[in-house]
Amino acid sequence: MTIDSNTRAATLLIARIALAGIFIVAGLAKVQDATSFTETVRAFHLLPASLVVPFARALPWLEIVAGAYLLAGFFSRLAAAITGAMLVLFIIALGDALLTGDTAHSCGCFGGLGSNPVVGFLAGGNSIGWWDLIRDLILLGLAALIIRFGPGAWSADGLISGRSEPQQKPKPNRVPSRRRA
Repeated sequence: MTIDSNTRAATLLIARIALAGIFIVAGLAKVQDATSFTETVRAFHLLPASLVVPFARALPWLEIVAGAYLLAGFFSRLAAAITGAMLVLFIIALGDALLTGDTAHSCGCFGGLGSNPVVGFLAGGNSIGWWDLIRDLILLGLAALIIRFGPGAWSADGLISGRSEPQQKPKPNRVPSRRRA
């Protein structure tokens, strides 16, 4: 089964916008409440104390920049690889918390935006649960899709490479068959 070029372009656009939007919103929320996010990072007990603050200060900006690049479709594979690497780190941290039972704190994914119903659904609540892990696995799948197939035709990368419109497959030339009488 083959996917036509318009469907592929639309799927990649949706994947890019979804991943970009989530990372930009999450990064901005963490920047706005940096102290709370630092405490959330500390609650995971995975980093040495000397690295908690630098990590908590740098990560939101990396999320915002990678999300912006994905949104524009510029250096999309690199941005998707960076978001994918962050998601792998998040999955490791969430998996460790679930396996050790250290779930009495939020994942910190969206900072203090949990009061928004949409963000609250994505954030999963005030404690770490299986939904947090499943959500990040789904997002990792979106990143893998972009890494594998590129940003799609509707992107800055597509404009730069001259593929701003989905490529149509040429129709095969058919030679009419002769019927024998």
